[in-house]
Amino acid sequence: MWIAERGAEIDFARLVEPNHTALVVIDVQNDFCHPDGAFGRVGHDNTSMPAMASALLKLLAAARAKGLLIVFVRATYDREVTSVPLARHRRKLGLLNSLCLEGSWGADWFGGVVPQAAPNEVIVTKHRFDAFKGTELDLYLRSNDIRTVIVTGVVTSGCVESTVRDAFFLDYQVVVPQDGVTESIPEHHETALRVMGRSFATITDVDEIIETWRRSNTPVEPGWLPARRREHIAAAAPDALLLFDADRMTGTRCSEGALRMLVAARVAGVQIVHVQTVDRQVGRSPWDGGEAPVTASAAPRFAALAGEWSVGKMRRSGFADSRLALLLRTNGLRHLIVAGADSPPGALAATILDGLDADYAVTIVGDAVEATLALHDLGRAGARFTDVATMVGQWSTAASARHVPAHLESARG
Repeated sequence: MWIAERGAEIDFARLVEPNHTALVVIDVQNDFCHPDGAFGRVGHDNTSMPAMASALLKLLAAARAKGLLIVFVRATYDREVTSVPLARHRRKLGLLNSLCLEGSWGADWFGGVVPQAAPNEVIVTKHRFDAFKGTELDLYLRSNDIRTVIVTGVVTSGCVESTVRDAFFLDYQVVVPQDGVTESIPEHHETALRVMGRSFATITDVDEIIETWRRSNTPVEPGWLPARRREHIAAAAPDALLLFDADRMTGTRCSEGALRMLVAARVAGVQIVHVQTVDRQVGRSPWDGGEAPVTASAAPRFAALAGEWSVGKMRRSGFADSRLALLLRTNGLRHLIVAGADSPPGALAATILDGLDADYAVTIVGDAVEATLALHDLGRAGARFTDVATMVGQWSTAASARHVPAHLESARG
């Protein structure tokens, strides 16, 4: 899909379509919202909190009626999760050692905005402003085929805006109902809404969301339902070929197998990702006391062509501190076909396990992989195994009805 098509306008009904939308409720807790809570005790004006809670209760009722995934996010700031920068920030606010301590009344829910015991309602505990940082929030969303998040709660210019930004950067569509968020300083609230509306989110109100759901004729089958989850897993295609350090392969059989995979992927129009180990002195681990690895340049027959992606990695896993996940996520690629060399030792296993943990389907092409560590145990972790002939056959069948570019026609042989 070209950029212009990706940027096409989406009508509001599709944007908040219940099957792919989650409601995220942030920090509706006594210490932030109640006049006797920590914020109230240091002079914050919490008079807007009851109206926000009332609007949220309406939205929660509508979301529950539609069966949406609902994520309640709560903050705790005990000693073991409070860093030096965070402690200094708390001290400036007069809140050091007194905000949302685990098990306290201040950390409890406010205004009746309370999760229910239901399979589609979960609680996430965070220790930073951003609800994605150090939590399982993204796991809940991506595992349930969520594409839009409705972000609500407090405070608008703090934890709400921080979470909205990260949701946008993780490629979720974001909706913020202006009466479903609030904070003690109206000017900060309005400014945050303008910032989010300009760059990160669609700003609306609770009644528009509820009315849109009421008018919707779309059958409600949310992604968290077991049948939908199975469909989501079965529809893991399209494929992406991850070709690891193919220029470092020494075994003739595996090297030739990787080359066949590369050619077949090109003919079939499969997205190819060249993952290559690079050495940058400033990026080396402090625990690596050995010699710097030799960075090989791609051999001509494995060199990337136009439209193929290159990812440089500086750790074992191709996902670690690289752009691999961003490329895959941006382009909706959910099935990873793995071929190439294990560089450094354990790199393939580390990448495959990271991929499985991120809910990608992973297939290992056994005779196109030169592994220094045994990979057969990864089958028990969820990886699938195939061989070059089978994979090439599947791609050839899928591509047979499509036009093959002239410069790739010879690759059929």
